[in-house]
Amino acid sequence: MDFRISCWFIFSLVITFVESYEFVNADSKWTLCLVDSVHTTQRILSLCPKLAKSPIECVIETDRFSCLRRVSSGDVDITVLEPEELMAIRNYKLYNVLVTNELRLFPDDDYRFEVVAIAHKNVRRIWGVKGKRLCHPGLDTVDDWTAAFSMYFENMIIKKECDANMTLFENRMHALSNYFEAACIAGPWSTDTTFDYQLKSKYRNLCAACERPASCYNTDKYYGREGALLCLTDGMGDVAWVRLGDARVHFKLQMIDAQDYKFLCPDGTTKPLNFNKPCVWISKPWPVVVAKPKNAESIVRIMNLMMNRTSSWESSVLQLMENYYITATDVRDLQTPDDYLHRYPNFLSANLRAGCQPSREIRWCLVSNLEKRKCSWLKDASLVYGVEPLISCFQESSREACMDAVRNRKVDIFLARPEELLKNRMMGLKPIVHAMAHNRQELNRIVAVVRRNSTFRVISDLRGARAIFTGYRSVGWNAFVTLMRNESTENWDCSDAQAVSNFFKDSCVLGWDNKDNNNELPANLHSLCKEDAKHAGDDLTAFNYLTSGIVDVAFVNLKIIENKTEASDFYFEKISNSSINRLPKYRILGLTLAEAIKRIPYLLAWTSLGSIVSHENITDLRRQEIYTMLVEMDKIFGRKFNGQAPTFLLYGPYEDNHGVIFPDGTRYLELYGHQTLKGRSYDQIVEEFIRQNTCSVANIWVFSRTLFLCTIIFFILDPF
Repeated sequence: MDFRISCWFIFSLVITFVESYEFVNADSKWTLCLVDSVHTTQRILSLCPKLAKSPIECVIETDRFSCLRRVSSGDVDITVLEPEELMAIRNYKLYNVLVTNELRLFPDDDYRFEVVAIAHKNVRRIWGVKGKRLCHPGLDTVDDWTAAFSMYFENMIIKKECDANMTLFENRMHALSNYFEAACIAGPWSTDTTFDYQLKSKYRNLCAACERPASCYNTDKYYGREGALLCLTDGMGDVAWVRLGDARVHFKLQMIDAQDYKFLCPDGTTKPLNFNKPCVWISKPWPVVVAKPKNAESIVRIMNLMMNRTSSWESSVLQLMENYYITATDVRDLQTPDDYLHRYPNFLSANLRAGCQPSREIRWCLVSNLEKRKCSWLKDASLVYGVEPLISCFQESSREACMDAVRNRKVDIFLARPEELLKNRMMGLKPIVHAMAHNRQELNRIVAVVRRNSTFRVISDLRGARAIFTGYRSVGWNAFVTLMRNESTENWDCSDAQAVSNFFKDSCVLGWDNKDNNNELPANLHSLCKEDAKHAGDDLTAFNYLTSGIVDVAFVNLKIIENKTEASDFYFEKISNSSINRLPKYRILGLTLAEAIKRIPYLLAWTSLGSIVSHENITDLRRQEIYTMLVEMDKIFGRKFNGQAPTFLLYGPYEDNHGVIFPDGTRYLELYGHQTLKGRSYDQIVEEFIRQNTCSVANIWVFSRTLFLCTIIFFILDPF
């Protein structure tokens, strides 16, 4: 019998060795999808090449949802997901995957962390915390702590409020303020610092238990995981919402008498503070390896083989999977995301929150199937990370249709391009937030460019010159018109088209025969146009008119031109060493001779990359709610994100396409834009343009009044 067991053991080792050898030498490898981020780039560059002789090769994506889509489509074999990402896809049959392995930081820990409520012994039961003092680790999403964990305790014990006169978030803070006598909820409450300050000023009792109630910042002694425990054991609060592991360490290191405290249990009872028998409210799952069902069993085998082997490629794979310990899995235990998450108490229910009625959802208008798909993923990601209100994605046939939908209140928001802002304002739409670039050079900067040997020194010298604009009422057109109306000593014509026609001798306005212009532009505004002038918005075509000598000045976006020319072609504040002995080819006209002498590039206007617009007559509360939702998305899914890799990139490429929903180059959302940038913001110019164009209405009114008075006088003098 012993002999047969020994033979079977040896045979098993041989089979394992053969399987491993076949894996390594197979022509087709297993592909592991990894996310390239600021935290993982160096690791990927150094470790992926070491997998050349392994059964696994790297495939690189921009976020975890992109990896998930590639696994589901069969393009790659495996990837690593966070539990929130499993939550986001649990109801999608289209994205059917199986959980093959957990990635534990410590092999014997079944949970990443568990959360408990600990109270002073004078609290008899859970309902006894009403009117007491709460110690809370904070509302911001840090260290795997999402809104689902932050809000779970209060959601279980406090009735949800849905006051229509408050934002959803203020409803939450109002309910907390009414339920507890005092609290320490230090750190940021809202990404919008102004709103954050307003709320903390209004609900002061929610900072009253902090060491510094007046500030209530994340520098407070009682902020964060350790801070909430100190708040409780220092006697500042009666109940604390904390991680079980943190509490176990804190009570041991501080040598605190556990008999003075107790666990509050979800069923309403209490239990002695015995850390071996806690009352857990909610637990956090580990990251997991997922694969398509047809590949799952094979993936389990190779992952299990890696557990007890220490060759270099296996170590590299483990590090690429973010240094976690791979648990062994029996192929019979393979689970769907839903089944897997049910193993973790209350995790599913915490992420399925009931909303208010009527719904506060924000309807976002999109113009392509690609944008609609990206919006749907953003909606799912926002749900599990607690962004409120939720969005709903509506698709229209064109950008014009989306603008009409916002005007008619069919949808709430739409991302407009800079050249659409004037039309939007005239339709009654108004920006809520702007899509900003990383630095000023990446923003749209509109300038008046002439050749170096031109006799024109300042913009006012251009009278009688030949000009080109990228379009009628383009950004450059509107910037020039408002500037000259402000700076001219003479009266400009109320018609902006006639005013520009009178100022320049001959011109080309690209796209002049567009149906929106009604073909009514004065003839000299398109007398220089060639066949290539049919489409508006082409800065390079406009610049070519200047370089070929057809026009004297081009009103163009400097950002576009810089990308197609050498930096030394223009006069700038600083000239690179490589071009110090080379005269520039072009000059940017300024408003004054002083600017021309100093060679300071004068910006007629600068614009953001785009603006999210809504109807101008929405309430301040609704505007605040939309703005807060957008900046919260920016915080969680923008440039800065929690963890090693982003779940979803708001501004990154989607399905290998750039500029989907948000313009390519967007880095963050901002309310006002770069206040320190020289020149006028296009928002200001649009408002000026609209005010200036009311002169035509005023003149008509004056004429009508004069005609009416003349008629009365004539009738008095000659009634018959």
